[in-house]
Amino acid sequence: MVGCDNLALMARVYEAAGKRERLAHYLSAGRIPALLSRLPAKDSLLVLTYHRVGDADRDPWDPAVFSATADEFEEQVAYLKRNDYLASLDESLEFLEGTSRGKGQRFRVLMTFDDGYLDNYSIAFPILRSHGAQGVFFLCTSLVGSNYVPWWDRVAFMVKSGKKRKFTLTYPLTFEVDIERDGLAKSLRNLLNAYKSQEGADLDRYLSAVQEAVGCGGVPEAARRFLNWQEAREMVQGGMAIGAHTHTHPMLSKISVDEQRKELERSHDILRDKLDSKIDTLAYPFGSPNAFTNETKNLAREVGFRAAFSYHGTRANHPEAIDLYDVKRVNVGDQSLPRFRVQTSTSRVTGNFWP
Repeated sequence: MVGCDNLALMARVYEAAGKRERLAHYLSAGRIPALLSRLPAKDSLLVLTYHRVGDADRDPWDPAVFSATADEFEEQVAYLKRNDYLASLDESLEFLEGTSRGKGQRFRVLMTFDDGYLDNYSIAFPILRSHGAQGVFFLCTSLVGSNYVPWWDRVAFMVKSGKKRKFTLTYPLTFEVDIERDGLAKSLRNLLNAYKSQEGADLDRYLSAVQEAVGCGGVPEAARRFLNWQEAREMVQGGMAIGAHTHTHPMLSKISVDEQRKELERSHDILRDKLDSKIDTLAYPFGSPNAFTNETKNLAREVGFRAAFSYHGTRANHPEAIDLYDVKRVNVGDQSLPRFRVQTSTSRVTGNFWP
């Protein structure tokens, strides 16, 4: 029997959950995912994107970069493995290139990680290895082994530690931020989008504007935040795949074609030489439709990548609409296991990753 305190807690959690979470719990309780699993699967590839795995509440940086806690990630991998959804990078590339043989119509799920945060090695890698599952880790080569704090984490730290809960940003856009009214997640999203959406915005000036607006004293030195080369080699030996995420993580559409080529070539060559392995894939930083161009796609092909992954949309990839240099990925984060089950089982049948 569930105690009164637990019932009260469950009620509060249920009340706080969004409409999608409530619907997902309802559908899961009605065994909808199990019913959907009996229907024919669309021949497709669903690519999931993770960034960090761990406890966002105990971290001073950007909470939106956390895709799951360790327990949530364990549950997700176990669910995908149990249902025979997981695919390796090689299997996924064969499907994308139209060279798959012997398995017929199948729903495939590829798990990918961006940036190369240290918890990818310390938390995600052991979980994947324990299930015999492969993840693809897209590394930003200038960050490997460093304690560098990326600009999105700097903004989050300044806002979380700043003196003001309501302030006005003056560059590159002028708008009001009210954390008490809008909440931390939405406020941070608006602040980050203010920079990403403005062509030619100066990053240093933007960071100074945020620091002044929130009344923060600055960002402290951090411990090592990104996995190192020895750890990356251990992950490859443990069955993981590595891809490129450029050298310095720029928004490629904002820099010249020559600079783009250098970013792609340098990351590709460093990864190949450091890991002594072929580097077949690239993930565009930010990954939105305005983060790369047709020229970027052509450069990725010329540099030698077999495929490049974006980060937009809510659909799996289907044979009739595959672009090898715009392979769609969907976001994982801030969701319960019932919602994850509903999302993947729905995608298996319809091709849509139910948001």
